[in-house]
Amino acid sequence: MEKDQNVQAQLQSLAIARDKRPVATDAPRGYSGKLVVVAFIIIGVAGVAYVSRDKLLPAARNLVAATGNLPEVDLFTVSVTAPPKAGPVLTATGKIVSDHTVSVATKVSGQVVSLHFEQGDTVTKGQLLATIEDIRYRARRDESSANLARARANLAFQEVNFERVAGLMKHDNAQKIEFANARRALDEAAAQVKANEASLAFAQQALTDCEVIAPIGGVILQRNVEVGDFVAAEGGIGANANARFAVIADMSKLRVEVDISELDITRVQKDMPCTITPDAYKDRKYQGYVMWLDPGANYSKATVQAKVRINDADEFLRVDGSAQVAFLASETEGQSKSQLADQQQGIWIPLTAVKKDEAGNRYVFAAEDGRLQKTPVTTSSDPTDQRPDRVRITSGLNPGQRVAKKNTETLRDGMRFAAQ
Repeated sequence: MEKDQNVQAQLQSLAIARDKRPVATDAPRGYSGKLVVVAFIIIGVAGVAYVSRDKLLPAARNLVAATGNLPEVDLFTVSVTAPPKAGPVLTATGKIVSDHTVSVATKVSGQVVSLHFEQGDTVTKGQLLATIEDIRYRARRDESSANLARARANLAFQEVNFERVAGLMKHDNAQKIEFANARRALDEAAAQVKANEASLAFAQQALTDCEVIAPIGGVILQRNVEVGDFVAAEGGIGANANARFAVIADMSKLRVEVDISELDITRVQKDMPCTITPDAYKDRKYQGYVMWLDPGANYSKATVQAKVRINDADEFLRVDGSAQVAFLASETEGQSKSQLADQQQGIWIPLTAVKKDEAGNRYVFAAEDGRLQKTPVTTSSDPTDQRPDRVRITSGLNPGQRVAKKNTETLRDGMRFAAQ
């Protein structure tokens, strides 16, 4: 009944309004006959339209759909493209740590007379950081030097005396006890020289240690002393606390230590690429990789620690600061050349376009002749094909097809639609 009404409406649209029909009295001779012929032609066209209504009605419905009476569907054209960039398989937050952090401590006790650094300064290896009062150490060095000179003089005398006694001994003009005594005195003098040389070296080193130098190059993280403080190389708790002048971190080798849940540790592998975003500078991204996975676990936290190397560390990174680490799926690790070749080109569609039925079978809604057709598809099970917003189709679709890419929850098989 509805079809007949639509046909009648179409026929009525073809009729000529009365005010636009020609007047018979004004028509020239023979014109009325032409009108009769035109009327027959119109009637014939209407009859053909009625007979072909099954073919014309779909076109009419599509025309109605174009006016907005049918739901609009956002379509995606299937094509063969390169795989999209791998997305993160896991994101976690950790602490930025330097590979080489050194606590600079004094080797001698004394009062600090000068400081040559501030917290946050960048220093080089061997740079002078502080000076400790050296009056006593200089006096000990001078005393050791004098004792060495005296020992060397005594050694020179004992060498001459030993040669004299040895000469007498050859001519039996000296007793054996005299020869033994001369050798003993020579050996003692030689030993005393060595002892005094060691004492002088010790005193000289103590004097040198009055100048505290940077053992490594890096950035000063802490400064714990002021000019006038007394520091001690050994002693009680307070003395040991003051003995630590500063903390230096080598900023050229930084890593992020991340605690990962034991349930997620299987998703992380050694040498896996990562992207690091420091909390202090959200707009800066750094590339890195997993350098180490702890063979043990933290039982109380149920976590496993991973250390992520930061490849391009710079002055914007902060030691002991927080950073977010995105662990990326490696696209090439463990794959053969043929697998890599297969991934160069493929059919990738939006993940939102793929639905799953109650049996677990995946399908999409493909557009065909103004209707949506439920089309079964097979997605790739290769872990390297996993992306956060794309999925690789291995069968079921061909280039050029169009599929609905979003709001598919309201779509049904065979449903008519209006394309956006």
